[in-house]
Amino acid sequence: MPGFLRYKLNLRIFLSFLFIITIPSLSSFWISYSLIQKSVSRELHLRLQDSVTAYYQEIQFLERDCLRIAAELAADKNLQRLLLASDYGLLQEELTAFYRLSQADIIEIEDSEGKVLLRAHNPSLTGDIKADQAIIQNGLLGKTSSSYESGKSGLAIRAVAPFRAGKEVLGLVMVGSLFSSDFVEHIKLLTGIENGIYKHDSKIISTYGGLDRLDGDLLNRLQSQAHLIVRDNVNGEPYALILKPLLSDSGAYWGAISMGVPQREANRYFQYARNLLLLILGIGVLAALLIYVSLAKNINSSLKGIISGMESFNFDDFTSRITLKRKDEFGRIADSFNVLAGKLRRYNERINRLQEDMIKSAQLATTGQIAAGLAHEIRNPLSSMKMMAQIIRNRHLPADRHQEIDIIIREIDRINTVVTDLIEFAKPSPLKFAPHDLNAILREILELVSYNLQHQDIDAGMDLDSALPPLFLDEEKIRLCFLNIILNAIQAMPAGGFLTVTTAQVHKQQVLVSICDSGEVIDQKNLEKIFDPFFTTKKEGTGLGLALSKIIIERHYGSISVSSGPEATCFKTIIPLDLQERGTFI
Repeated sequence: MPGFLRYKLNLRIFLSFLFIITIPSLSSFWISYSLIQKSVSRELHLRLQDSVTAYYQEIQFLERDCLRIAAELAADKNLQRLLLASDYGLLQEELTAFYRLSQADIIEIEDSEGKVLLRAHNPSLTGDIKADQAIIQNGLLGKTSSSYESGKSGLAIRAVAPFRAGKEVLGLVMVGSLFSSDFVEHIKLLTGIENGIYKHDSKIISTYGGLDRLDGDLLNRLQSQAHLIVRDNVNGEPYALILKPLLSDSGAYWGAISMGVPQREANRYFQYARNLLLLILGIGVLAALLIYVSLAKNINSSLKGIISGMESFNFDDFTSRITLKRKDEFGRIADSFNVLAGKLRRYNERINRLQEDMIKSAQLATTGQIAAGLAHEIRNPLSSMKMMAQIIRNRHLPADRHQEIDIIIREIDRINTVVTDLIEFAKPSPLKFAPHDLNAILREILELVSYNLQHQDIDAGMDLDSALPPLFLDEEKIRLCFLNIILNAIQAMPAGGFLTVTTAQVHKQQVLVSICDSGEVIDQKNLEKIFDPFFTTKKEGTGLGLALSKIIIERHYGSISVSSGPEATCFKTIIPLDLQERGTFI
């Protein structure tokens, strides 16, 4: 059987090599060949889209820059003063000086009738009327706006801003950036791509020859699409061009910008990708042959070790492991089996612990039920005993004999407190949530125990976060929780020490309350059981105080932890801030 198994497995490996490598490789080559064509075309389109987006952003930047310059000039008090005084000589000098320093191609000033008073870019050209232009009309109405307009200086992005004297428009300042051959050559230098600008359907400027007009179908599609990719002969060869519409200030179609790359670039990328694919396929076939030889040589010994280890495993002994010093898939299988065996061992230990916890929980539940029943039965006689003791003290004993009865009453009260804790632990009462100031509750608790602090020579300090918002909680339960913790801290320092209470908001949605004392260090074995019911190291303790505190915090969807070291013992409580929505359902 082992020899037959080895032969059969090796035969399957060889057939798998033929089926997985040879046949799919031929199919994948032709599929990849087609995908490469689509990928190259897609990359070409993405390049064009990115380039035309940058081109459009450059035009938008120029438009915003023209608007900014126009607004700054219109707001210049010196220019306004010279315009009001009709001092065109000084106005011309100021405007020309600003023109030389700025990036604008056109700077003009028109009067309130739309007549050109000054041209900083060409002082000799003045006097023409531009009131028929929409952008001039907007400016005369007191609006700062921009548009694409043509004039004596050429087609340009133009922005206007009004000179005002109160509500009256004295004139306009126009700032523009030309759509010139220098502009499109600058864009070509930046992107390395041919580009042009169309007004409506006619090309007005470009770095390429061809596609001088856009037909009606292209115009209709441009007016309804963000961009359009077409193919046409440009510079005597096939090109892929992208057209992006330019909109006027009113949102209407004004023209388009274009960018194009030659088809030969895409063909070059395609040839490179095709050759790379052939190389990858060749390397893959060669690597598969080498892997096949290696697997055929070593696979049998690896499988033998795995099968032997698995057969020796049983659920009575979790120590069985597979020893296979390999880094291939068989080594991973062996490692996975060893990890699984370890997990099974841990799960077995966890199941045993869960069984113990279930037994303990059942015992605790039974104890709680018995305790609750006993507590109810004890409370009524206690009340009667206390009442009768008070009657005896007040009616039948002289004042010098009251001390003994007072001891009885105090002990009855102590028993009643223990009974109350038992009832609360066995059957917690419903929480009554409302917004409360946690800092105020902690201050009241420290005032309540101030006598104990002074009597035991304990220095108490508070570092309360004043920015804490009101917390949605049960005031009485929270007061009882922190009172238990603080009393435990005081009892841990019979010879004096320090006590610090700190509050802080952490992680935006949580509040941390830290109560630290300098009492004796708590043993590690006791730290693990400190919140267990009925666990106590005190002679007169019931072991319910901290258990109740833990239950109260958990019912507030919080957590409590304790750490103890030579410097301090700290109880840290986390209470979430978003309790209002949860609290309504408790």
